[in-house]
Amino acid sequence: MTSKVQCMARLKKIRSMVWLPLVICWASASSAQLNLAINDNVQSIQVEQATTEIVAAHQMVEAMTDDLLLLIEAAQRYSADDKQRFFVELDDLLGPVIDFKSFSRAVMGRHASAKKMAMLSSEEQQRLMNQIERFSGVFSVSLIRTYGKGLLAFEGQKIEVVVPTDVNPSATKARVKQLIYGDRQQPYEIQYSLRKDSRGQWKLRNMVVESINLGKIYRNQFDSAVEVYDGNIDKVIDNWTASGDDNAAQAQ
Repeated sequence: MTSKVQCMARLKKIRSMVWLPLVICWASASSAQLNLAINDNVQSIQVEQATTEIVAAHQMVEAMTDDLLLLIEAAQRYSADDKQRFFVELDDLLGPVIDFKSFSRAVMGRHASAKKMAMLSSEEQQRLMNQIERFSGVFSVSLIRTYGKGLLAFEGQKIEVVVPTDVNPSATKARVKQLIYGDRQQPYEIQYSLRKDSRGQWKLRNMVVESINLGKIYRNQFDSAVEVYDGNIDKVIDNWTASGDDNAAQAQ
């Protein structure tokens, strides 16, 4: 019992660590004006390389941010009466650009690793694959709701998407920096980790918000939940919340 209480306390702490930076940073975009920051040292020929992978990654984040700001502006007129509509529209916007399946499996960590899969029987492998698929859906819904609540709560002034100077045309991975100006002198910083999928499209795989790695935080949360539910992955999935959700299930 004491162990479970300690695990639940750790889960609560982990959730608060994730929720705060998400609200402060991401949500600051509510009334933002998009401003593309180009380093003075970047030569014009580099700026024009819009077809190279790393610039395309930056442009994907830029386009996502631009569309997001339009959605938030529109949602201010209806979200008070129909918040669910905003969550649906936010999911429609972010679903195509976030690799929820890879993101969520990384969150499951050692509990869904290739090493563990190889140790299982065919029947157990199928069960784990079903759990991975189910958690991907639960994780995406929970994350969208957490993120959406923050977006509706705050207002900011400006967003800058920083163009990388170290362009690598053959890159399949990229990191894109975003600066969000809000209620303090220094901007908040978000680092997006992206990777190309099998079709050559950039997909967001993780975020680091003010030096807080969300993927690692969520993985720690998953590990703690596994302890709370005595290794029962199905119960972990049934009771999962990405943090900040008022309807989070509590361990029985």
